This record gives sequence, structure tokens and C-alpha cells, in this order.
Amino acid sequence: MDKLKDLNYRALFIRIAISIVGTVLSSFGVGCYYACGLGTDPISVFVDGLHNACGLSYGQISTICNVILTILIFLFERKHLGIGTIIGMFLGGPLIDLFEGMLRSNFPLTSISLLTKLLILLAGLITTSIGYALSIGCKMGIGCFQFVPIFLTDLIKLDIKYTQMISDAAFFLIGWAMKGVIGIGTIVDVLCTGYILGYVLDKTLEYVDRQGELFTAK
Repeated sequence: MDKLKDLNYRALFIRIAISIVGTVLSSFGVGCYYACGLGTDPISVFVDGLHNACGLSYGQISTICNVILTILIFLFERKHLGIGTIIGMFLGGPLIDLFEGMLRSNFPLTSISLLTKLLILLAGLITTSIGYALSIGCKMGIGCFQFVPIFLTDLIKLDIKYTQMISDAAFFLIGWAMKGVIGIGTIVDVLCTGYILGYVLDKTLEYVDRQGELFTAK
């Protein structure tokens, strides 16, 4: 109870709000990737492959993966577990299904032009990148799929930039083997996401840091 007296409730509320907004934006972005049919990021290729193999919706597959990975985070990387991880676990999957269904009903793949598909792809790229940056920058726990490169870093003592590449390659190849959709969207994601994410992440971290630490020092 004494710990709660030192809690910076304003900073906590702001961080949770940023985490929720980040989850909503990234879920909308993934929904755009699926709806445009032009390919997705490596993790979404993996989810799409499981979707094809199991017959479950994208959101259902995402939720199952998130639950499994959250358990693994709790078991092996507990220091990285936070409210943001739980928010992503419960909200991400259902929101992906919601947004993907809305987009497909309004922009059917069989009747929309290539330009419309590219615009949806662009919307997916921007919102996914911003959403991921907000989710990381709020400092409320890692995203579920971030467990894999972080665990590999601790396990084999490689820099995370290399384990991230290994992780992305593994998700991509497994998804591709299960007929996950790849295309120009996959290339665009690999080439462009880092730039947008990096810029927004820096701004988010600056803003979060200005709000102060979650617990005030005595």
C-alpha cells in the first residue's frame, strides 16, 4: 500500500492511454495489410499461414499466439511483462478481425482498383508503424511477438538486431510455407517501417519521459 502512495497516477494513465491507442492503430494497420491482399509484414505472414492451415480468423490466430507468447514472457522474460503486454494480448486479435472485416466489406478485393489497394496498403504501413512505436514508447511491457528476439538475445548472446532478423526470417519462412500471402506489402514493410517507427518512437519516448517516472522518489 505504501508503494501506491508514490505512484504517479497521471503518468500511469497517460502510458496506458498511449498503449491502448498504439494497439488500436497497429491492429487497424494489420487489418489494412490483410484487406489489401498485397502482402504483409513477416509476423502477419506467419499469422496468415496459420489462418490458412487452421481455418480460424486472423484475430483468433493472433489471440492464441499472444496468449502462448505472454505465458512464455511470464516464464522466461518476466521483467519485460507489463500492462501493455496484457492490453495487446486481449485487444489485438479482436480488433484485427473487426477492422479487416470492415475494410473487406467496404473495399471488396474483387472489385477495387490497384490504386485503392495501394492506398489501403499505405494506410496500413503508416498506422502499423505508429502503433508499434506508441506501444514500445509507452514503456508498459513488450509486445507478445517481441518475446522471440529478446529471448534469443538472452539465450545465444547475440545483439538484438541480429536476433530480430532471425526471428523475422523464421516467422516469414514458416508463414510462407503455409501459404501466407507475400507481395509488395512485405517489401514495403521491411524497407519503410523502421524509418516511421524510429521517428515516432523518439517523439513518444520524449513525451513519456516528460511525464515523469511511474513512482516518485522520496
